[in-house]
Amino acid sequence: MTGAERAGVPWHRSFFLRFFAIAALVAVIAVVAAAYVTVHATTVAVRDEQRGSLNLEARTYSRLIDYAATHRSWDGADRLVERLAQDAGRSVAITDLAGRTLVTSDGDVSSRAPSQARATLDALDVDIVLRSTVEAAAPPKDATTTVPCADASGCRQYAVAPLSVVDARVDGPLGRPDDVEAWTSLKDTVDRCLRRGGLSPTLAVQEDFDVIVTYPERHQTVAECAETARREVLAPFVAPPALLFVSGQGATADVFWDFSRASQARISLLAGAVLLVILIVCAVLARSVVLPMRRLATAAQRAGDGDLSARVPDRRGDEFGEVAYAFNQMADRRQELEEARRRLVSDVSHELRTPLTNVRGWLEAAQDGLVEPDERLISSLHEETLHLQRLVDDLHDLALGDAGELRLEREVIDLTHFVAQVADAFGAAAHTAGLTLEVDAAPGATMSADPVRLRQAAGNLVANALRHTPPGGVIRVIGAPDRIVVTDTGEGIPAADLPHVFDRFTRADPSRTRATGGSGLGLAIVRQIAEAHGGSVEIASEPGTGTRVTVRVAPMPTAMT
Repeated sequence: MTGAERAGVPWHRSFFLRFFAIAALVAVIAVVAAAYVTVHATTVAVRDEQRGSLNLEARTYSRLIDYAATHRSWDGADRLVERLAQDAGRSVAITDLAGRTLVTSDGDVSSRAPSQARATLDALDVDIVLRSTVEAAAPPKDATTTVPCADASGCRQYAVAPLSVVDARVDGPLGRPDDVEAWTSLKDTVDRCLRRGGLSPTLAVQEDFDVIVTYPERHQTVAECAETARREVLAPFVAPPALLFVSGQGATADVFWDFSRASQARISLLAGAVLLVILIVCAVLARSVVLPMRRLATAAQRAGDGDLSARVPDRRGDEFGEVAYAFNQMADRRQELEEARRRLVSDVSHELRTPLTNVRGWLEAAQDGLVEPDERLISSLHEETLHLQRLVDDLHDLALGDAGELRLEREVIDLTHFVAQVADAFGAAAHTAGLTLEVDAAPGATMSADPVRLRQAAGNLVANALRHTPPGGVIRVIGAPDRIVVTDTGEGIPAADLPHVFDRFTRADPSRTRATGGSGLGLAIVRQIAEAHGGSVEIASEPGTGTRVTVRVAPMPTAMT
């Protein structure tokens, strides 16, 4: 299936979606966790401050209730109020129930709004919550409890508690249980109230102000009557009810928000703004990751469909830029190889077509009786087949080199003997061409190489020198421990052609025929043989002066013991 036929990536498998979803999930968790921790810590701070403020106010309330229970008026409470204000770090004021100032620590005697009072100071109606903040709270007591009768008649009696608590410090007649007259007066007052409500009188009033009755209903009325009677009897012995005002800045928690509705709105807006910014950043980041990948995928699909010009922008300096650069390099190399392949196919077909056409033409002429199949014809045909054989062998060697299959069997070569063999092989051809072939190698010099492949490389170089050196010239073959050098005094190679002399089917003079110019594969094979030995090949030439080609061979690595 080609790239054009392949469908796009499904949205649920998109890397962009997965990357964005993971980043968004992390962002949501981070924002929610940060908001929760912040608000929780803020709320704890607020509650601690409120608790501390409540403790300060409770201590102030308790001390003033003690004063009210032991004094018949608020006259003389100035020093106590000033001391309490100094301990609390706030201003403290006491007013009557109408808001008129009785005692104040800050000198402000103006009236105050009763609705802004922190508590009511009444020794006959103590706030259990504020009182228990600084004192151990007594266990809760039921409003009504069943008590046994004095005799064994099986009757049922009920102890009904008053509505509020009387401070234990109140010094009055009821503080002495042996004062029968005071308790009788209290019982009579309760009974008058009960009779007005249509209820039977009480059996007794206990020391804790519980009222004993014999009926199980309307105990709320009984409690109200006990409360009213208690107040009538004890009111002359305590300070009148008053209002407590505590103002000013004490120790406060420095917080930005709490769990109030306004703070929740601020938290939601802030968290939403932070989350939106994070999501936008995640989207930009995901796009910066996915976009180059999509471009690369598109270019790869185009290249797979045969578009060798497909490239991707590689201007980025990060890893994606490196991947894009590597892709473009690969595409450039592939395009070069494809162009080389096309040239190779064209050149091979051209090189093979000519000798094959010659052979076919002479054979058909012989079949038709146009020429005699004599020794001259056979020699010509043999020469063409030898040329075809050399061309096929050269192409085979190049194919092996391209595939990395050009195997070597390296051994120690005596260079003196090696250059002598090369001279013997080409001596006759050099003599026929009117050239001098010289060899040079230091006595005892050796080289580690494949003798067959090295002989092939040296032979190609000498053959090229014979074709491009005019009569009277000199060709030298030099052997050294790490290189083979072939020089000539021939026509030389133009500087513009030097970078291309090792390309396949390249001739310095394209006008030459195969008889004088060769196939154009010799130097390409020399380069592959040198590279197979871990070496290289170098060429230097000046037109009209000559050419020098050096084949370097890397020494064979020492075997590991």
